Amino acid sequence: MAGASLARSPSVSGTSGHGAELERGPLADLVAQRLVLAEDLERLPLEVQHELQKCNELESLLPSLVQYQLLTEYQAARISAGKTFGLVLDHYRILDRLGSGGMGIVFRAEHVRMRRIVAVKALPFQSQQSARDLARFYAEIRAVSRLRHPNIVTALDAGEVIAPDGEGGLHYYVMEYVEGQDLERLVEQHGPLPIHKACDYAYQIASALHEAHKHHLVHRDIKPSNIIITPEDQAKLLDFGLVRHFEHRLTEPGTILGTVDYIAPEQARDASTVDIRADIYGLGATLFWCLTGRTPFPSKGNLVQDLAARQTQAAPAVRTYRPEVKPELEAVVTRLMAVNPDDRYPTPQAVMAALFSFIKPESQQVYILPAAAAVQSAMPAMPTVGKRAHNILIVDDEPAIRLLCRHGLQAEGLFCEEASNGPEALALVGAKPFDLVLLDMAMPGGMTGLDVCRRLRENPPTPHLRIIVFSGHVSADDLAQVMLAGADDFLTKPFSILQLQARVKAALRLKDAQDRATMLNHHLLAINRQLEENLNVRHSDLVHARNALVLGLAKLVDYRDAETGAHLMRLQRFSRRLAEEAMSFPAFRGQIDQNFIETLECCAPLHDIGKVGLPDHILLKEGRLDADERIIMQTHTVIGSDTLREVLKQHGQAVAFLQMAIDIARHHHERWDGTGYPDRLAGADIPLAARIVAVGDVYDALRSRRVYKPALSHQAALQVMLEASPGHFDPVLLQAFRRCADDFDRIFRDLTD
Repeated sequence: MAGASLARSPSVSGTSGHGAELERGPLADLVAQRLVLAEDLERLPLEVQHELQKCNELESLLPSLVQYQLLTEYQAARISAGKTFGLVLDHYRILDRLGSGGMGIVFRAEHVRMRRIVAVKALPFQSQQSARDLARFYAEIRAVSRLRHPNIVTALDAGEVIAPDGEGGLHYYVMEYVEGQDLERLVEQHGPLPIHKACDYAYQIASALHEAHKHHLVHRDIKPSNIIITPEDQAKLLDFGLVRHFEHRLTEPGTILGTVDYIAPEQARDASTVDIRADIYGLGATLFWCLTGRTPFPSKGNLVQDLAARQTQAAPAVRTYRPEVKPELEAVVTRLMAVNPDDRYPTPQAVMAALFSFIKPESQQVYILPAAAAVQSAMPAMPTVGKRAHNILIVDDEPAIRLLCRHGLQAEGLFCEEASNGPEALALVGAKPFDLVLLDMAMPGGMTGLDVCRRLRENPPTPHLRIIVFSGHVSADDLAQVMLAGADDFLTKPFSILQLQARVKAALRLKDAQDRATMLNHHLLAINRQLEENLNVRHSDLVHARNALVLGLAKLVDYRDAETGAHLMRLQRFSRRLAEEAMSFPAFRGQIDQNFIETLECCAPLHDIGKVGLPDHILLKEGRLDADERIIMQTHTVIGSDTLREVLKQHGQAVAFLQMAIDIARHHHERWDGTGYPDRLAGADIPLAARIVAVGDVYDALRSRRVYKPALSHQAALQVMLEASPGHFDPVLLQAFRRCADDFDRIFRDLTD
């Protein structure tokens, strides 16, 4: 990427108006060329900006720009050498060189507007690029751009920058930047991988090859250095620089391409005719490396001899170097690396099926923390959804897909049955209960997956049946139709076993949560019936029993939530005290009386009763929830209010009490300005009881320590609620809260956890 030296811009009026005005000089020139970004410069203190502008010599300025992180060492070295051409490629600013791969050089870069870190691959600059090099480079771009798979690096953009002298251009394309380490360095630094982890990575890359195979592509350079492992243990396949399309030939017959240590025998003879089985061979050699820390065929120092030997060499025995590897896994590696392509696994999907049983540790145990066990033993008896194996129905016309799904789900202890078409699926669902249906969208026989989904929703065979639809070709409109037809989730083929297991587990957790909510509803109805049978008891005794029962039921949620032991009792006291104070305000005249206060105190603990219906992975997650998890968490308001509304239908005598409980459960997260949830009520449309409970609930949350935040002091909590939360609370209630705030502090200290 050598090129023109740094040129001075004729005039630079300033940055964007927020920092020091830029005068002529090296710094202004760098900003004008977007080698230094004005917004980064403006973040520095004004005195630092002035100091940098005073540097009239480029060589003395560059170290300071590196020090203040306006340039990287790599950028500064290129600028110092006068080789600035290629440091800015349209909207991308090159930051560092990452290495070379295939035919190009790979850089770390960022989009200057979006500030998104990306990887840029560029052809080495030459005034005249050969037509074949350009054709192969753009073949790689087009190949990767068609692939959308979690185990393949994603192509984002492509372009060409013309040299300043007009002689030639710099061709590049942009990919997602993947944090992590390639398999070659990972094994070199840490030694052979755990067996299950090596097989897991190979399984993921086989899934990536399945996607490539669907698009008639052969990678032709599968090796450890082309596989990046992210911090989340996701394997990503890189560098399609030697890709071959079945239908187009860019490689001359007889050409040898690839890396000698991992090249298939037939590719060592002629790279122009190989198919996906050459990639399967490379994957086998890569798995051998991961398991043993050795290349399968150490070089003898003569390339011609190495290539000749590769055409007849059988795969070495893994157990020679790793005795603890099972013979069955050694047999898989041997077949992956068979000399004759016909003796290998025929497709990546077959490889995935062969590897699946090895991707888990030999034994997995579930440990219950002692504290959780103690809480569990202390919980009052209540009907529960018993632990049982869930029943899954897999519906797809492809036997290989059904087999893959069965293997993956049975490994998780799930019972699976199969159907090859819609009518067969409906017959099975009518004959026995299923918890979840995996449904292919496109099936023969005149009944599509969409038709089956609609039929199942029109006449549900079991309560809370979950439906996951999958398809290899679907548009946004198709997906909308699927969801409107009643599907709960969607998977795009090809999907990995890990993706399938994660989606199925999430769906089953939600079903279990709904089943628990139904059981809680039945439990509440049974308790109310019992209370009705004892109406001859004195009224005061009935009220005390009701209050104790409500607190006991609410504690069931508190035990699952594992937040604070005294939270419910504090919330009762907070609600009573705030209501007593608010009663003296004219705005609440006629709304708050002693009966209102007593009912409010009893109902307040039911504010989060809907959390009993949330999945465990949401409710018990340590740390902050992501956006999707927050949406699920917010449904507890609807679950709780709907459950109590069902009780109200059956127990009309307690209408006032239950209606207040419903109002609190549903609306205690609404905001005065209308931006809360679930109904975005605003102002006085929010029930008064919910507005009062919201104040106490937020105060208690601010004062309590959480995994993701420290506990605030009383004064800090007051400042947040009175000054830093505009639009959250009823303004008149805030005035009442300010007057009785010291009582809130005393209540919190008296009822500490």
